[in-house]
Amino acid sequence: MGLGWVGYVTALESVPASTVGVLYMTYPVFTIAIAWVLFGDHPTRRSLVAAGLIVIGAIIAGSPASVPFDQLPTLLVSLAAPFGFGFGICVLVHRLSRIAPLARIASISLGSVIGLSPLILTSELGEILPEGGSDWFLIVGIGLVTALIPQLIYTVCSPVIGATRTAVLGSVELPTMFAVGVIAFGEVITGAQAIACALVLGAIAMTNSRSTRTVTTVMSKKPER
Repeated sequence: MGLGWVGYVTALESVPASTVGVLYMTYPVFTIAIAWVLFGDHPTRRSLVAAGLIVIGAIIAGSPASVPFDQLPTLLVSLAAPFGFGFGICVLVHRLSRIAPLARIASISLGSVIGLSPLILTSELGEILPEGGSDWFLIVGIGLVTALIPQLIYTVCSPVIGATRTAVLGSVELPTMFAVGVIAFGEVITGAQAIACALVLGAIAMTNSRSTRTVTTVMSKKPER
């Protein structure tokens, strides 16, 4: 996941942030593929259709086709982020459900720190440290409100609902980004963005309308010895 974020920020240097961000929302497709190939978690027809809707919504919202041809390699590098996140979801659901939630967060965070450490080691000290005490306060607040608490909820619930539903439900991030833009920054939602939101919400509703085989249900069906 750390290497995925390296690809993400590298792409931001030359590709529009909106395009990179929307391409990131294709991670449910990577999640389904990785879960199938590495963990034998065969996708259902419904989950494949839902993933397709998310990809179409991402393309409509971000229009990656508008990126100049010479920037296409950088655009491909940005796909390291959804690949890394999809891989993280699969490992979280299929391997880390056996350990405590805080240990799951610690292991994932440690991997990201290792992956991002080259960026820290090659940066100037002034580029890393906040300038004042208020900045430290904001960093602590961001760490707790947007990282620790949501990640704790995420790591507890993901093994229960399964990799595919975790990925598709997480795609609500796309319409959430649009809502934040309207409420916090006064942006206007375009027709294309509205269609993209509808497709993502449709994919979420489609995935939630059926029961999913999860770690909990599998364990509960094991015969007693």
